[in-house]
Amino acid sequence: MLDRHTPSVWVAVLASLLLSACGGECAGQPAPVISSFTATPSSVLLGTPSTLSWSVSDASSLFIDQGVGPVTGTSLPVTPGATTTYTLTAIGPGGSATRTATVTVNIPPTVLEPACAGTSCGAVSTSLYSGPGVGIWSYRNTTGVPQTIDIDIGGVSSAREAVLVFSNGTEGAATLPSAGTLAFPPATALRMEQPLEIDPEQLARDEGHQALLEENRRIGLSLRDVSSLAAPAPRTALAAAVLPTPVVGDTRTWNEVIADPVAVYDTVVRATCDLPGGRKGVFWVDPASTASGSLTPEDLAYFETTFCGALGSAADGGFGRVTALLGDVWGTAPVSLAGAVIPDAPLQDVNVVFLEVPAAPAKTWAGYFWGGNNIRKSYSTQYASSNEALAFFIDATQVHLRTASRGYIGSALLHELTHMVNFYQRSVVRGTPNDVWLEETTATMTDDIVTPVSTPDHVSIIPLQRIKPYVASGGAITLTGWEYPVQNSYALAGAFGAFVDRRYGTSILSGTIDCPGTGVDCMDGLIRAAGGTSFADDFARVGASIFGLLPLNGTPEGYGYPSKVSGAYTLAAIDVAAYAANRKATATAPGLDFAAGSHTYQIDAIAPGRSVYTRNGVVVPAGTSIMLVIR
Repeated sequence: MLDRHTPSVWVAVLASLLLSACGGECAGQPAPVISSFTATPSSVLLGTPSTLSWSVSDASSLFIDQGVGPVTGTSLPVTPGATTTYTLTAIGPGGSATRTATVTVNIPPTVLEPACAGTSCGAVSTSLYSGPGVGIWSYRNTTGVPQTIDIDIGGVSSAREAVLVFSNGTEGAATLPSAGTLAFPPATALRMEQPLEIDPEQLARDEGHQALLEENRRIGLSLRDVSSLAAPAPRTALAAAVLPTPVVGDTRTWNEVIADPVAVYDTVVRATCDLPGGRKGVFWVDPASTASGSLTPEDLAYFETTFCGALGSAADGGFGRVTALLGDVWGTAPVSLAGAVIPDAPLQDVNVVFLEVPAAPAKTWAGYFWGGNNIRKSYSTQYASSNEALAFFIDATQVHLRTASRGYIGSALLHELTHMVNFYQRSVVRGTPNDVWLEETTATMTDDIVTPVSTPDHVSIIPLQRIKPYVASGGAITLTGWEYPVQNSYALAGAFGAFVDRRYGTSILSGTIDCPGTGVDCMDGLIRAAGGTSFADDFARVGASIFGLLPLNGTPEGYGYPSKVSGAYTLAAIDVAAYAANRKATATAPGLDFAAGSHTYQIDAIAPGRSVYTRNGVVVPAGTSIMLVIR
């Protein structure tokens, strides 16, 4: 059997076959001509492909050495592991010809570089920690193959802690990261963490919310498909008869679609308000929730202020703020969707519906928005239960479950408002419904930016219900893969969203409406436009901030959760170090691979008497970043 890696064998055999086939008639035949043989690019990073291209005439067969073998066509990608010269051999009836092309492979240095600056940065050089402040070093493996690093950082002491954080921002890696070997482990073990118990009811609510989120995306994609059939389509207000805004005391029956079968509730208008842009807010209440004490007049006033703003201050209410950042909840639509979506001329009211939801079966939602209510019943039998109205549904029985429950419901109301806006602005108007992780991240950014200034008691669920649970998770959660409820993806979404809010202000949230992309491509473009390096870089910074337990004070710029003023908003600082007791001493196992959009880490205490932190054989998978935090 011939060895395909031996060019001389192939050339000799092919030449022999051609000569024997000539039968002595090959004399005078033109010899093959190789007009060009190039490598583009001619210089690449290790693991990055180059394309060999050629132009050949009067040849019946082509061969490239270096393990490539016989080739056809005019080009071929190659990924050499070192600088390589390729020889193209062309064979024809009139003889043979050869030509070479070289691919230079550059291997970047596998060392940690200082990744912070300023007075709070303790990273002096690739090998020295200054003592005070927080030292942060980083390396991103862009080679396409795993790389091994040896780490030696001087200037440390036993009073310090070193944390290696691996971050895989955009593409999954088949190779798992490895922390290698600590040269001088301390004699004492790390302290045990205090486990953080997640409220099972909260998990159930988030799971129900997740199911609706996926349903809304499906509806959005189906509308896009219908709209594209008539593209390009003018947009119209789709005038049609709409009932006048109800007044206090009016009644209406609402379909609650989460229940199986669909539940029907009779409700009464208890309040209305004027919203910016000319719409009306209408608050419908199930009389059973008033009778049971689930929803008191004080509670209703709380939610009315959260949503509508204080009397005469509609622009400062949650609705006014969210729509100012993201756009209106409804409006014009492609003519092709006229038979599918509800009209908006005159303007639709925005309805907030409080229901006394039975205790059984288990609670699966606290509040929700369903895009199917924006679809006409006549459009399809699957929307037969549509309320044909812009509506949110709130489970009144959960308003007083715990001390902080009312504030959580207020936050949920604006969270769901974000989904309502996204459904119209992204799905109906632009035909680009967000990927699930981006949709939820934008809603958690509303929780972070708008809720604290819209709720009467200035609620923020981000520190205790997003940051703290993510600290306690041990990592190994994928943001972009979004595997809820197997993983607490909401905690990571809140941690990431709050980070970019404090680094870039409200521009990221507002920018998601006009993104041409629907996921990482969208966020990456917005981060770069705001002056950041990339999504992958900021995702790595989130990991360092969370699992490095970066404190409120003394953290270098570009890390942690400092306070941020952005336009009319002042975002509160979040002290991640306050949750040190909840961080797992050993990270959650990533599984069989290192999923895209996930973190893992290694915590080391500096051994007594040691002044150098040394870890050998640290494996960084392709596409993965590593950050070392010493504090």
